[in-house]
Amino acid sequence: MYRLFALCFFSLATLLLLADDSAPSDSAWKDKPASKWSDEDVVQVLANSPWVKYVRPEHIRDLSAFERRDGGDMQAGIGKGLGLEALIGIFGGPKMTEAIARAHFKVPADVVVVRWESARPMRVAEQRAGVTPVHLADDDHYAIAVYGIPMPPGRNMANVLKGISFIKREHQKDFKPSRVEILRQPENTATIVYFFPRSVEITRKDGWITFVAQIGRLFVAQNFSTEEMQFQGVLEL
Repeated sequence: MYRLFALCFFSLATLLLLADDSAPSDSAWKDKPASKWSDEDVVQVLANSPWVKYVRPEHIRDLSAFERRDGGDMQAGIGKGLGLEALIGIFGGPKMTEAIARAHFKVPADVVVVRWESARPMRVAEQRAGVTPVHLADDDHYAIAVYGIPMPPGRNMANVLKGISFIKREHQKDFKPSRVEILRQPENTATIVYFFPRSVEITRKDGWITFVAQIGRLFVAQNFSTEEMQFQGVLEL
């Protein structure tokens, strides 16, 4: 069963995402030691617990020609164009407005999974399920993974992504990851793991914290609650 679970995890996550939002999640696992979790408990921890979120990334606006030139990539962040009619000036007014809107329209991005991988309940559930972790256990870092994101284009992207991501806490300075790992997946998607230094302490008093990242021309922002991310009275990050 564990092998089957490992192969089917993301389809399971999709089913949970499509479920009625008003339906309460099964949190029986919270009242048990991890050693007593059932298979159903493990599913809930990995797919529908406070350390797991589902978010649809937002598209970042198209870049101007000057911004593309200054960035060294004239194809980056560019709209798909107005089309022949607009270029030769056959129409104007409302039709021109419609053409411009179509040129800048972006198909909504697919929902991605954002998981706080370094939390002990996640590590235990992965071990119980036979799922290979996306990172090695590291007591010096918090690890947050984004699953199913389009593979970011360009070279040296790990360093680029490191500079445009952070964790935000109210009334405190934002802090950035010390490293980023990009794991290529099928169909030109990726799992991206962000490692934030534990030398910056996150406590229960922080309340809501926000993970923010730009990946290519997509923007991801997801809140996590330190009140909810506790297991048996201990904040697990």
